[in-house]
Amino acid sequence: MKRKPVSDAPDLHTQLESLLDQVWESEADWRLWDRVDAMVLIETLRSKRAASSAQDAEPDDGSCEHAA
Repeated sequence: MKRKPVSDAPDLHTQLESLLDQVWESEADWRLWDRVDAMVLIETLRSKRAASSAQDAEPDDGSCEHAA
């Protein structure tokens, strides 16, 4: 009768579960950073729009450097 060697390594099912847990955790981190990047992009665009609308809203005093 042959005996199976005893090893301290976890069985294949446990290894697969561990690997999938690592993948799912990494995906969750990526989604978090995607949301952070999206918020930074949105805030950057919002501030650019606010700055350009503030320039557009400045009253024109009628003075022009090239007026003759």
